[in-house]
Amino acid sequence: MVNYLKAEFLKQKHRFSLKLLWLSPLVAVALVIVLMGGRFFVEGAFNWWYTMILPGTLSMIIAFTISAEKKHNHHGLFSVSINKKMLWISQLIMNTILLFSANLIFFMVLTIVGIAIGISMPVLNCFIASFVLFLTFAWQIPLFMFISEKIGSFFSIMLSLLCNMGFGIFFAPTRLWFVPFAIPGRLMCPIIKVLPNGLPLEAGNHLGDTSVILMGIIITVALYLLFSVITTVWFQHREVK
Repeated sequence: MVNYLKAEFLKQKHRFSLKLLWLSPLVAVALVIVLMGGRFFVEGAFNWWYTMILPGTLSMIIAFTISAEKKHNHHGLFSVSINKKMLWISQLIMNTILLFSANLIFFMVLTIVGIAIGISMPVLNCFIASFVLFLTFAWQIPLFMFISEKIGSFFSIMLSLLCNMGFGIFFAPTRLWFVPFAIPGRLMCPIIKVLPNGLPLEAGNHLGDTSVILMGIIITVALYLLFSVITTVWFQHREVK
């Protein structure tokens, strides 16, 4: 597995995916400063991040990975004696690591910029929120890898943005918050006290209930494992083209 992962990261070396890991957090923070004048700095940055920029970043990283593999017909590995299951799992793990890295970099950029411009930063809450976003977005990796492989990268990116910005924002403050795309937005309410529409959460609002955090994480982690198994089995039984 280590050699498979090394090969996957080596293939990423000259792709735009690695640049996105740094550009996307910078864009999220810059949007708050430019459009909001720094008001509600933390709330605004997280809102831009999880409603639009993170879904777009993740879907593009996945799309770039899959489209490059399809363009080179998986580098001819299907025609030789190779464990196709390991190929798919290594790409799953690599994209998961990239998702974690994106959220970690976002936390670091947010913290550094916030301190630099003199904003009191709830550092621990920001770190927890970033880690929770990693956990609650990871299930989309096997799903959109499959969609990119089966249907196409452009459709995968558009579907990701539609579902995350549409279903995510619409269902998060409702009783249907457990719709997977809505879970990140719902969990941000009690963690960083921000509503899915970007406004600060008022004291006493029922959306501040912390009991949803564990349930949301359990649902999304279970989906990650389920979709990973299903897509791995599908990929393993693909025929040579």
